[in-house]
Amino acid sequence: MKLIKLTMSDSAYSTALALAAAHGIPLESYISGEVEDLLDKKRNKQRESSQTADKPTGPQPSSSSIMRDTLRQVLDVCAYVYRTGNVPNDEVHARLEFRDAVRTVAKDWNIGETSVRDKCCSSRRLGLPEVPVNTDTFIIWLCKPELLRDHLCRKFPNCVGEVHKRFAELLPGKFGTN
Repeated sequence: MKLIKLTMSDSAYSTALALAAAHGIPLESYISGEVEDLLDKKRNKQRESSQTADKPTGPQPSSSSIMRDTLRQVLDVCAYVYRTGNVPNDEVHARLEFRDAVRTVAKDWNIGETSVRDKCCSSRRLGLPEVPVNTDTFIIWLCKPELLRDHLCRKFPNCVGEVHKRFAELLPGKFGTN
């Protein structure tokens, strides 16, 4: 982690302060996460543009192009944890799988592990007003994927179809193949 000084307009500061309060987190954490998001998006756009230069043009999958990076990374973590088609049967096993998943997804996305972990385990990224999120919450959800799926559908209502599809692919015995 690096510490930087940041200068911003009074109106931007007021907006950030209000948004941080709404998420129930310190202003510094909120601004840090927002800056990381912007940088991740810029890096992904650069990566996509270099990849599309090498590929023939064609229609892009509509759901993946509109899904937010947070949801995509959370689903990638789930894909790793559920890669065998099984759900962790206890929190100790889920925590170990989660740790490996964060490392793998960060490497795949070419971003820091803390960025992936933050997307899965922070109220700022996954929380709802009545549902605070932390690492323990996410670990419990990994053991109860129906709770995780339902929470992701509430958090990302524009991506419900994609969430259901991914969980059905990851755990067909539990969620069917839709």
